[in-house]
Amino acid sequence: MTNRTELVLVRHGETDWNRAMRYQGQTDIPLNDLGRMQARLGAERLAQESWDAIISSPLSRVMQTAEPIAAATGLSPIETDPDLMERHYGQAEGLLREEREARWPDQDWPGLEPMDHLQARAMRALHTVATRHAGQRVIVVSHGGLINSLLAGISDGRVGSGISHILNVSFTRIHSEDGKQWTIEVISDVDHLLDEQGILNALTPERTTAQELAAAAVTTKE
Repeated sequence: MTNRTELVLVRHGETDWNRAMRYQGQTDIPLNDLGRMQARLGAERLAQESWDAIISSPLSRVMQTAEPIAAATGLSPIETDPDLMERHYGQAEGLLREEREARWPDQDWPGLEPMDHLQARAMRALHTVATRHAGQRVIVVSHGGLINSLLAGISDGRVGSGISHILNVSFTRIHSEDGKQWTIEVISDVDHLLDEQGILNALTPERTTAQELAAAAVTTKE
């Protein structure tokens, strides 16, 4: 029996608020049609591997991503952990970028969850998974901000928040031999969303090439 714990961190599928670039945070927004298609494609790819458990944020857009994955991989039940929820953006939730900037030019949004609190939640969630599922392969379905905060925490800020761009239904893989030190294998892998010509027509309304994606996979986040 191996001591290695392997996690795939999956961001939820697209929502209408993602499409409009409205901050969602902890507002409970469902997937749109594209998001549901992304979830099905992600599920098909993950079904090609063997997994031991699936854990999800309780918000509906994440559960709607986790459910087809659980069905395809034969995992039941879907565990939920509120620590996996997205950062709370306070009164900025639901607003467009220009609306946020007009109201709060300094980005000091009332009710904004402090970044150190978000990272503490992310690391607590990681510890919980590593403790409950030591030596197992686990699918963790969550949010872009939470995944980035976790990556920043295990890499001392070399990747993650402000650096890495976590795409909808992308796979970020990490593993640990002891549940304490983590190795990042890949960030924001979306090969399952490519068509035969290497076009990401299941990722965005625009036709984005794999080369363009690779160039944007690790970038400064606005």
